[in-house]
Amino acid sequence: TPEQVRAAAAAFRVYVSAGPRDADGDYVVDHSVLTFLLDPDGIFRDCYGRSRTAEEVARSVRGHMDTYEPLPPEAGE
Repeated sequence: TPEQVRAAAAAFRVYVSAGPRDADGDYVVDHSVLTFLLDPDGIFRDCYGRSRTAEEVARSVRGHMDTYEPLPPEAGE
């Protein structure tokens, strides 16, 4: 929903702004240009902007994959 998108943008401190609609009802959305890495448990691990090279991103992702340890199961599961 639009509310969920706004909440996610706020949680990740992402800038987003919809521009005016044209005659066809189309619009452009200005937004942050970031890629977020979340682990399988949904925990934020890193953020990559446009200045990061593919090699740097790959090295970071591999490092997080190699050191990942799942969260312990919650009591009662």
